[in-house]
Amino acid sequence: MEEGKVPVSVSTAEVRMTPEDALEVGIRLGSVFSSVAVSCDTDSSSPVILSAFTAGLNAAGADVIDIGVSPAPAACFAYAHSVEVIANIGSPNGYTLPSITLRHPDGSQFEEEEVRMILEGEGNSLPGNSDVGNVVVRNDANEIYIRAIRNSGIQADGFIILDCGCGSTSLVAPRALSEAGADISSMNSHIGKKAPRNPGINKTDLLPLGGFVNESVGSIGIAYNGDGTRLAVMDESGKFITGEKVLALMLMYLEPRVAVIPFDSPAIVEDAFWHPLGLRENGMGKEKDRRIIRTRNDINSVIKAIKDNDADIGALTDGTFIFPQIGLCPDAIYASAVISELAGVRSLRNVIGDLPNYTSRDAKVKFDGNLKLFGKRLLQKMVEYDIEEIYVGEGAWKIIMKHGEYVISPEGTDFLEIDAEANDPMYLASMMDQALAIVHWCLSK
Repeated sequence: MEEGKVPVSVSTAEVRMTPEDALEVGIRLGSVFSSVAVSCDTDSSSPVILSAFTAGLNAAGADVIDIGVSPAPAACFAYAHSVEVIANIGSPNGYTLPSITLRHPDGSQFEEEEVRMILEGEGNSLPGNSDVGNVVVRNDANEIYIRAIRNSGIQADGFIILDCGCGSTSLVAPRALSEAGADISSMNSHIGKKAPRNPGINKTDLLPLGGFVNESVGSIGIAYNGDGTRLAVMDESGKFITGEKVLALMLMYLEPRVAVIPFDSPAIVEDAFWHPLGLRENGMGKEKDRRIIRTRNDINSVIKAIKDNDADIGALTDGTFIFPQIGLCPDAIYASAVISELAGVRSLRNVIGDLPNYTSRDAKVKFDGNLKLFGKRLLQKMVEYDIEEIYVGEGAWKIIMKHGEYVISPEGTDFLEIDAEANDPMYLASMMDQALAIVHWCLSK
């Protein structure tokens, strides 16, 4: 393994992995943890990486549960708290990028620093032949997860065309949603074939799905990435729904008491949280203390905020959803069941059509780089203005106005960027003028 290289999927990036890397990662991990459950996706490289990784774990003395082909949320749910580590092998978001994602027993992903400590540690000497680890093959994770979806109480009454991309969700999603009550037509839902599309669920990769949905009256389309941790949704006309609007749909329907979203989520997401559809008898958010928790736009920050605030749901704006009652592994299959339930009672197209239309503007201001001083002056100045709320992120500020909002954040070291949104163009112009005046005042002192 190259010095400093981390061929393990963490919160920042995925790095190409070779069998030699997988063997060494297994040895390092097995020197720290004694029990690991391992699943993989259907990428052509996954079996080789799985074999090498398992060999390394066993060589270091760790016992392995070989789950086989299983979506990450299913593997994590089935073996939550049964082992010390759950490892998911595959290429969830792109071709030829095999990686190993390490998760804690609750499904949360290892932090980058945790991975580095394991890989860069001195490690222990390998045990003798009599002390190597064992491998147990278990093929029950998918069945356990399907049963959990069936018994979750979700009534997925919608008509769904599923595109599993011949990935690991092929073994779970069609059955899980069907047994939850959805009317399912599936495509690309057979493993053992060459993947028909990029597993990253980009809009252009899903054009065939959109065509099928458009020709099937009353249906919606749902597609999954390679390991079932992200989804894409198409409305009844086959139109791709952006990740921000899928998140808005989820918040409006579930009515969560506490929701964790990225700090830079657009106004339509914030608006959706406070304007529920009122379709659920037992919505989560009947209490008066409903809250939005804003955090950095990465999965580990969302998970930490969920834990710290006892949140009901956490999400990114790329089709990633976490439901703590299921686990802390992102779960696109459970999310699709919720979307299907909504589609069974209301047209997604109509709900989206009723969302407010926001327009946006942005501006840049030359900056001297002293964020700490700028932030102090900004908070002092904002007390002079009629604002709803102000949120302080890591080096960024979000100001909520009555009919809009804007974010002030650094762009590089030389500029501050102002991104503003409002549902009225004239209000937007006035709000942007105000934001520029405030920023210039803070920089002039």
